[in-house]
Amino acid sequence: MTLSALFYALSYSPFNYKILIFISLITLLITIENLASKKKALYFFYYAFVFHLIGVSWVSQSLYNYGSLDYLGSLFITFIFILIISLPYTLVGFFHKPIINNKFYNINLFACLFVAVEFIKSFLFGGFPWLLVGHSQNETIFNIVYPIFGSYAVTYIVILISAIISKSYLLKTKLYLLNILLFALIYYLTPINTLDKESNHDEKISFTIYQPNIYPEDSYNLAKHSNIQKKYITFLSQKISSDLIILPETIVPYELLKNNPLYKKLENITNTDKIIITGLFTKEDNKIFNSMVFFSKDIETYNKRKLVPFGEYTPWYNTFIKLAESLDIPLSNLSHGEDNQKNISFKDIRMIPVICFESTFPNLINSYDDRELIINISNDSWFGNTLAPHQHLQISQIRALEFNRFVLRATNTGISAVINNNGRVIDYIPNNTEGVITGTIPINNNRSIYSQYGDIGILMLLFLSLLSMVLTRLRNMS
Repeated sequence: MTLSALFYALSYSPFNYKILIFISLITLLITIENLASKKKALYFFYYAFVFHLIGVSWVSQSLYNYGSLDYLGSLFITFIFILIISLPYTLVGFFHKPIINNKFYNINLFACLFVAVEFIKSFLFGGFPWLLVGHSQNETIFNIVYPIFGSYAVTYIVILISAIISKSYLLKTKLYLLNILLFALIYYLTPINTLDKESNHDEKISFTIYQPNIYPEDSYNLAKHSNIQKKYITFLSQKISSDLIILPETIVPYELLKNNPLYKKLENITNTDKIIITGLFTKEDNKIFNSMVFFSKDIETYNKRKLVPFGEYTPWYNTFIKLAESLDIPLSNLSHGEDNQKNISFKDIRMIPVICFESTFPNLINSYDDRELIINISNDSWFGNTLAPHQHLQISQIRALEFNRFVLRATNTGISAVINNNGRVIDYIPNNTEGVITGTIPINNNRSIYSQYGDIGILMLLFLSLLSMVLTRLRNMS
């Protein structure tokens, strides 16, 4: 079971042994087939706990280095966090039925239960949609599925295929070898580049992405604030001819006032033909926001809607504030941006703003025009040289695929990247490196089916399958 969970984690970036997700799930299904429901639930919890422990243990590094916690305290908080996000997987075990029986019914039910648990994990306590099965299969044959049905549908299909192969093995039939052979041929021999959607190259826009490689220990050091501002001013003083200049999230950890030299620089070098997009803290009505600010002829702002719990805001803040004061623990209290914010355009191109953690929530991306770009700014420097920056980039690739949009991604320390509408990274700046990416990209791409209908297809399947399960149980009880 531990090895199976390890295979699960290795299927994601930066390892990208994508086939291992199938081996992991097949091994899991064969192991639990004849167990009692309570034991299955325990196995599923252990499985989820281990792959989360391997895949998201980077949370402890952020808490230890920047969260005013000692080593044991950061490990304890991370342990509790992993415990919470692993608990929903016990539901799969409780309701799982042997897949060797009832032909397709139990296989479909298992796949639906797994997807339902991923939805729960994605929305429970604000949501943590990380290490979802559907996030592991970009740049495979599943590239066909993302722009039509989205990543949750990819989860469903991966689980379904794994269950079918598991059933073939359990039945000890020749069909098992045939299924494996057929799947392997399709999975490995399909030329992925033939699945790429062509972009309209008639109209392009030029861009420059800057990665300054500034870590929080410098950013939050008062003695270094002046040098950091000078660093950005020096970069902006170059003759940059690009239409778009993109800087990372929260380039300085304080509100940048209008009389500040850096603010003046951002304002003075932009016009109707040039736009600078950067992350800043902004203040409005005594509320502080993590914002993406667009400096052009006018200055427009998008306020981050999906904040990181305990990182950017503290749930039940008034409840915790006295305890935090007594323990000398600083609490974050940024405000959430409104759901409906003003559309931001440049040269008749819609800019879709996505700040850091928001990239994990496809429902936050409102795409309704052919002329659009996704602008993603992030600050993964909190997690250092861990798996987090690689996993976060992979999630951005999934969003590009789902919405058939180019993504321009700027981060403080990495990994900044240009992602095309087929989810491929066409240029990037590695982690822990200062660098610049310049180039041009097409901006006219058709809307994907997923951008129009979202997860409605997979949600309908879940509803009908779970309704069928309930009705079957009621009928058996009567």
